Amino acid sequence: MSSSLAVGAWETQRGGYDATGAMSGAAVLLFLIAMTAAVGLACRRHFPELVAFATGVLTLVLPIDPVSALIAFGSLMVRRLDRTTVALGGLLTVATFVTTWRDSRGTSSPASFWQSFRTNNQAEQLSPMPWWVVLLITVGLVGATVGLGLFIRARTSLSRAELVVEEQRVVVDSLSDEVARQSDRERIAQEVHDALGHRLSLLSLHAGALEVTSGDNPKVAESAALVRANAQQSMADLRSLLAMLRQPDSPDVAAAVPTLRDVPALIDETVATGVNLVSTSQLEGIGRLDGTTSRSAFRITQELLTNARRHAPGIGVRVLVRATPESGVEIEVANHLPAETAVEFRPGSGLDGIRHRVLTLGGDFRCFVDDRRVFRVAARLPWVWAADIGSTWTPSEGETR
Repeated sequence: MSSSLAVGAWETQRGGYDATGAMSGAAVLLFLIAMTAAVGLACRRHFPELVAFATGVLTLVLPIDPVSALIAFGSLMVRRLDRTTVALGGLLTVATFVTTWRDSRGTSSPASFWQSFRTNNQAEQLSPMPWWVVLLITVGLVGATVGLGLFIRARTSLSRAELVVEEQRVVVDSLSDEVARQSDRERIAQEVHDALGHRLSLLSLHAGALEVTSGDNPKVAESAALVRANAQQSMADLRSLLAMLRQPDSPDVAAAVPTLRDVPALIDETVATGVNLVSTSQLEGIGRLDGTTSRSAFRITQELLTNARRHAPGIGVRVLVRATPESGVEIEVANHLPAETAVEFRPGSGLDGIRHRVLTLGGDFRCFVDDRRVFRVAARLPWVWAADIGSTWTPSEGETR
C-alpha cells in the first residue's frame, strides 16, 4: 500500500500519467522494485544486515517509501547493537530524509503523501514543506523504529532471562534435593557405623582373645581365627558400603565395591566357614561388563549364599554363576530344606531385596521348592556392555528356565 502511494506520488510529480490514467513503464518498474524489497523482508531473520543495507540503498537512490527499510532496520536492532547497526542506522536516517524530502516537493495531495495531511482537496496547490518539517518527520520515523526495536529487544532479553532463571531454579531445586538426600545418607551412615562397627569390633576382639586362650585345642583356635578374619572382612565391607552410601558416584568408591571378579574369592571364603559347597563358575568377558551389573551380580550371589547358610545350616549348597555376552548373567543357588522346615515358604526381606534389585536391572527372578524338597533360587541379569557397545541380552516375555 505504501509503495503504491509513493510510486503514484512520484508519477504525479513528473507528469507520467497518460490520458487514460495509466502509469508509465518506469513507474511500473519502480513499483516492482519496491514490492521486491518488501518481499525480501522475509529473509531479515537470516540475513538482517544484508536486508537492512539493501533496502536502505534502494530507498536512498529510488523514489520509494522507507517502510521496508525501517522494518529491516528494526529487525536488525532486535538482534544486534554494535557499530554495524549504528552505520546502517545512519544510512537509514539519510535514506528516510532523502525520500521524505523528495515526497515533500509535491505541491498537492496526489503528488505528495505528506501533503495529504495538510488538505483533503486534491486540486488545492500547496507550497513545498520546509526542511525542518522534513527533518522532524525523519526524526519521528527513525525514532519510532529505534524505540520499537529496543522495546522488542528488551522484551526478548527478558523472556530469555526468565528461561535462564527457570532453568537455574530447576538446578537449584535438584541440588537442594541432593543435599537433603546426602544429609540423610550421612545420618544413616553414621548410625550404621556406630551400631554395627562397634559390634563387629567387639566380635573381632573377643574372637582374638578366644584364639589366644584356646590352649591345645586346634579346632577352637581355628574357629576363633576364622571368626576374627570374617569380622575384620565385615568391617572392611562395612567401610566400603558406608563410603558408597556417602559418595555413591565416586569412582574410587565404585572401584572398591566387589564385582563378579571377586566371586571365586567369595566361594573360597564360604567354603572356609565349613559349608559343603559345590560351585560352577563361567565368567567370560566380564571386563567389558557394565560395572553396576557386575557389582549387583556379586551382591546377589553373596546374599544367596548367606541366605543358604542361615536357613539350611550343615546342608550342602550348589551354586552356579555364569556370565557370558550371549546369555547374560545367570546366578543359581540350590540346597535341600532341613527336615523340620515346611515346604511352603514366604520369601523374607533378603529374597525380596534380591528380587527388587534384579527387576530394577531388567532381569528375571524365580525362587521355589521342587518336588524333592530342594529350594532353588535363580536370577538372570541382562548383559550390558561397559561402554554401551554391542548387543544386549534381555529376557523375553514368558521365557522360562
